Amino acid sequence: MENNSDAIYFRRWDNIKEKKEDGKLVMRLPEQIVNSLEKKHYGVFGHSAVQICGWTKKSLTGKGVCYKEKFYGIECHSCMEMSPSVMWCEQNCTFCWRPMEFMKYVEIKEDEVDSPKEIISNLILKRKKLLSGFGGHSDIDLKKLKEAQIPTHFAISLSGEPSMYPKLDELVDYIKTLPKTKSIFIVTNAQNPLFFKKLKENPNSMPTQLYISIDSPTEEIFKKINISLNKNGWKRLLTSLEIFSTLDTRRLFRFTIIKGINDLESQFSDYKKLIELGKPDFLEIKGFVYIGMARNRHTKEQSPSFIEIEEYAKKLANYLDNYEYVTSAPNSLICLLKRKSSKYNIKLENI
Repeated sequence: MENNSDAIYFRRWDNIKEKKEDGKLVMRLPEQIVNSLEKKHYGVFGHSAVQICGWTKKSLTGKGVCYKEKFYGIECHSCMEMSPSVMWCEQNCTFCWRPMEFMKYVEIKEDEVDSPKEIISNLILKRKKLLSGFGGHSDIDLKKLKEAQIPTHFAISLSGEPSMYPKLDELVDYIKTLPKTKSIFIVTNAQNPLFFKKLKENPNSMPTQLYISIDSPTEEIFKKINISLNKNGWKRLLTSLEIFSTLDTRRLFRFTIIKGINDLESQFSDYKKLIELGKPDFLEIKGFVYIGMARNRHTKEQSPSFIEIEEYAKKLANYLDNYEYVTSAPNSLICLLKRKSSKYNIKLENI
């Protein structure tokens, strides 16, 4: 997705519809975009996609695991990273890897999407196909490869904004019915308060872990680096945070730190207000990574080192009082803080 032709094509893109056998019209990506994603080793079905995470590959070949396994005990080799809305997002974040400049808001209507069962069934098949080439690797752990065929963990965070898929709560419901499912993580930009209201009304649709991306301490910075396509984007975020604080699941804020923009100690008081509103159980402090199209918007010097991330995380923990620094994953440029009063614990035996 990093070439000009894709950007020009996407700028002209309106929702493409495909008629199914039952006559229903469903959303589809343009063929050029599908081809581009597949060249980057995505498995695409309709408006959804799956990819084999780099850490899954490392786990299968004995070269390490991701921070999610270290912090939360998920099985990295059996993690399915996916999105039900792979190229749709309500924000144009400057640190995003994708060419966001041409992205316009495209509404996803409930009567024009694939069902949760269709999405998961097809993406599991796509994932198996992506895994099929690993069998001949000299370093492959064959036992792990066999286990990896049926995912036990679902990370709904691959690309795009998952809450734009109007049946995301039903998608969680369906994933929970699969016999091998152990956990479900969702990462959202919180631009859709209705999604949080649905979770409040139907606790059975709650994921194991629910993330909100918090990248800006104030509305002014939010407009500079998150660039919501909603005119009331900051208000939407605050509304979502208020509901988020009441949900009975493991709640997290994920901070993406960009040097010189949102990493200043003078911003701690503003971050504290957001934290007090959302009451997350954990804070993940991660560094901006200089990759993809983000290289056109930020400099390499704005990507912090692990030492800088760790120093920032410890200072923030000291400022907040009711949070403590717990651990880190240097290979993922990430540190973890925990709310002292949270009922949730991480698996310290993995640290």
